[in-house]
Amino acid sequence: MSQRPSLAENMSQTVARRADSPYQYHASTRVGMKKLTAVITPEAWVQFRQLALEEGVTGELLLAESINDLFGKYDKPRIV
Repeated sequence: MSQRPSLAENMSQTVARRADSPYQYHASTRVGMKKLTAVITPEAWVQFRQLALEEGVTGELLLAESINDLFGKYDKPRIV
């Protein structure tokens, strides 16, 4: 019976190949865009997710709306 290849060895080779690869997948809708993150309480996260579900929209759409509202508050163009 032949010995099975080591899973740990295969994983480390896969990770090494990916790290050396000059190509990374980016969705065409994300090209030229930047990510923005925030640290919030678990309660705020639950409330945010519930609001998104109630409104039938994604969290990303709610965040864009919120950022645009913030820009408007400070008399900045709503560009999100």
